[in-house]
Amino acid sequence: MKIVHLITSTTGGAAQAAIRLHEALLETGHDSKIISVERRVEANQSDVVKKLNTNAPARLLSSTVTLFQQRITRRGYNSVSPLSLNLLDWSDLEVESADVLHLHAFYNLVSIRNFLERYPHKRKVVTFHDERFYTGGCHYSFECEQISTGCQNCPQVYGVFRTLMSNEKKNTAKLISESMNIVFVCPSMWILKRARKSFSDIPSKYFVQIYNPIPKPVVRPRSTIDLKKQIHFGFVAQNLDNPVKNLGLLLEAFKDVHQIHPGKYVLTIVGESNRDYSQDNPKIQQKLASTPSELQELFNSIDILIVPSAQDNLPNVMGEALMSGLGLIGSKTGGIPEIAKLFDQDLFESGDKAGLVQAMLDCKLPDRAQIQRQAEKVFGYESIASEMIKVYSVAPD
Repeated sequence: MKIVHLITSTTGGAAQAAIRLHEALLETGHDSKIISVERRVEANQSDVVKKLNTNAPARLLSSTVTLFQQRITRRGYNSVSPLSLNLLDWSDLEVESADVLHLHAFYNLVSIRNFLERYPHKRKVVTFHDERFYTGGCHYSFECEQISTGCQNCPQVYGVFRTLMSNEKKNTAKLISESMNIVFVCPSMWILKRARKSFSDIPSKYFVQIYNPIPKPVVRPRSTIDLKKQIHFGFVAQNLDNPVKNLGLLLEAFKDVHQIHPGKYVLTIVGESNRDYSQDNPKIQQKLASTPSELQELFNSIDILIVPSAQDNLPNVMGEALMSGLGLIGSKTGGIPEIAKLFDQDLFESGDKAGLVQAMLDCKLPDRAQIQRQAEKVFGYESIASEMIKVYSVAPD
């Protein structure tokens, strides 16, 4: 069985999850390939991704579509993208010879219509790394209930474009109903429930919940030192300024915690930003981690990861932290609570600074070895690859 994964970009959470799944499948003896608009250039991985040969007019059109969709989103909200170009060459030998086409991120890679209608005999799989596929273009709906009733009052999009989103959602649902050789993989139960609510006419058997795979840490995590005088908090995001990740709330909470116990807590924030957040407090460190090994070194120095997101499906960094034996403090939004509860970790109401402060003051050093053992069972490559092969092997209707 030959599996081909389709991703627009080689950066970001969806791409990272796709590449890790590809690695997990290879490690367990399966035939797996990746096709992307971009090419991965990390050391020792230059051959992981097959790059599409896009010409200058296609790139210009892609940029134009991106600019247009940025303009339809109201200021202060995240990008909404109901439109997607089809740049994939459907006659590509890798695509033609695949038994399974697994779509992870499709923005200006494929149109949903092309993906569902081409090669009807092939198994099609879509992983919902965000909500875009089943909302008609909204990546983060912030618990909005209009996913099942339409988007005519969507606050994220200017009024004249709301019909565009609503129609895209209706058209997608119709295409799915006509092409049932498809399975939707949801990395959390939260997104599974949201997707089923949005596509209420699609039988539930076409939705499965499987976590994104997480590799074992390169360096084994250190043991917890019970007599340690400081507790080291961590925050990790690709873009520290992304309002969805809600770093601002954490910085405010840490300021209060630091005032209560000036010498007990340290905070390391990891990610890209033009701003130096460490200027505000000598106990705040700001770092970049450009490679997995650099991130692992940081995880080995951190005790507890804080995930204060205003909205999230289930951030990959949670699994990475648990694989390294870290404790968690997470906001009650999206798929974060189910993982926190599964690992008996702390939660606070999303956006509640006082709740976050209390969770930070009440936290204890984690049992790193126990957390890691459990994480390997939940997110490990072998376990996730086995679950995915079951999905790929289901006979078409």
